[in-house]
Amino acid sequence: MVVAIGRGTTLRREDIYDAIVSSYKNKYSWLGEQFAEEFLLTACSWSIQEFSKPEFRVRRHLALNWEAAWLKSSLLTKAWKWLGPACTILSDVTVASLRGTVEGREFISPFTLKAPFSVCTEFGQLSAAGMNTELIQKLLIILEEGTLNVSLGKIAMLDEVKREAIEADYGIKFLDNNTFTYNTNWVLMAGTYNSKFLADSALESRFVIMKPKQELNSTLTKYINDSEPYHMDEDVQFHFRAELMREQPIETRIKIPESLFSEFRIITPRELAGLQSYVMCRAWWGIGTLSDHLYMKLTEMKKNSADTWKSDDEKVFEAIEVFPKTILDIAASTGLRKREVYASLKRINASRYWDEEEGIKKWHL
Repeated sequence: MVVAIGRGTTLRREDIYDAIVSSYKNKYSWLGEQFAEEFLLTACSWSIQEFSKPEFRVRRHLALNWEAAWLKSSLLTKAWKWLGPACTILSDVTVASLRGTVEGREFISPFTLKAPFSVCTEFGQLSAAGMNTELIQKLLIILEEGTLNVSLGKIAMLDEVKREAIEADYGIKFLDNNTFTYNTNWVLMAGTYNSKFLADSALESRFVIMKPKQELNSTLTKYINDSEPYHMDEDVQFHFRAELMREQPIETRIKIPESLFSEFRIITPRELAGLQSYVMCRAWWGIGTLSDHLYMKLTEMKKNSADTWKSDDEKVFEAIEVFPKTILDIAASTGLRKREVYASLKRINASRYWDEEEGIKKWHL
């Protein structure tokens, strides 16, 4: 599909896709390339949901899930800049950010209604807030159905004129003086090192979980250090934003090859919807999807989900199964706190020894 909106240039969707993937790959190597592909599928899922009105949830929410200090915030911040005014950036998700609030007799809208997309670079902070039940439930509903009923006592202070303006501006419907409902097509992209948080709060089922396909190591760090500064082409950015907002419905009936159902004994309805969304989003960018590719994608989806649900002991066992590691290395590779690592090491009867060459204590099976 050709894009020709202002600036005197013509770009196909495929050109936009390739340019953004290249920008990430040039700076962040294979990790940047992997993220860019997931980001672009996530971005166009909003457009498909908004303009094509599929019968199921096509919009994707992206969760980057790997150890701390490995570029999650950098990758997400670049996505925020690509999207521009269509995206807000959050340091944390709070109840107020989902239900809105009233300050000085003025309504502050939920973040979910301010822009189509939001980036949250420290998503795991939700767990630090004591796993607020109300917050988790509201977020689960928004990420899935997109329709939320909100009880907000302060909103009763607003007069009828302001309430009518709020309804017109945000598509909110008041049910009584203190209660309103709204529907949102909001898409969330977040980063967390805490797999346990995603599993315990049932959020794992709402996200496309991205885990690195290769080892995070010094080779990657050196590449990033030696590479040129990240470049964001303004023309590509302009056309990317314009194309996402273009009202142009696409075909949303996606048939998955029969062979896939034969090869996998269990494919859940949620996994099927995820595959259909994946095919649809790639098609939006002009990319076809072969059966072999779908097989690998479903395998990846199942593995990422299973990894998220692993117990602490399973994670620690796998971390030292082949090579001995220090407590800090185990914590980094598993996303667990040091005290949780110590407890698991004791339960699995791991042993420690002094590595003479490196001069540090390591644990092994």
